[in-house]
Amino acid sequence: MYSTVERISRFFTKIFADGASISMVAVFLIVFINSVRRYSIGKSYEWGEELPVFIAIYGIMFGMAYAYMQDRHVRFTILVGFLSASFTRKLYLLVDLIVIATGAVLSWSGWLFIIKRGGMESSGMINLAKSLKDITGWDQLIWLGHFYPYQAAIILGGILLAIAATLKLLSRLTKPQMPILVERETL
Repeated sequence: MYSTVERISRFFTKIFADGASISMVAVFLIVFINSVRRYSIGKSYEWGEELPVFIAIYGIMFGMAYAYMQDRHVRFTILVGFLSASFTRKLYLLVDLIVIATGAVLSWSGWLFIIKRGGMESSGMINLAKSLKDITGWDQLIWLGHFYPYQAAIILGGILLAIAATLKLLSRLTKPQMPILVERETL
């Protein structure tokens, strides 16, 4: 069971790492291209100011899940160092359960956010969406000019965090426990 959980965990860890990496590369390229345009011809893309922020949010969500899978998230290890191994394990299991719930609440709040404000136009993206719609003739591309595809990062982040915490919980539950060696006194 443990090897199956570890194999699935490695698969998701790679997805999380790739998502964060691709997002950060995209942010860099958009900012770089926009900067070169601004300093060479004096004009930048209107969407080049807003889109990197939205992509960075997606990158942060992937990075958050990746950090949790690596057990490299923020925690108070100085306090944990004083606890017994048995109590530490129970504490980590409790934290995993809390993070699963937090991921679910984050996704739900993202959904509510989209329902309430997702249909609003994004000032930096609406003209790009209209241009893409005119060029391609696809009326459906207008959704790129509204907030909901970018606010969906909150839903995705909650789902990714819940997946990461669930896999971490399963890993901790199925990991073979190391036997405690007791030294015997010799006479």
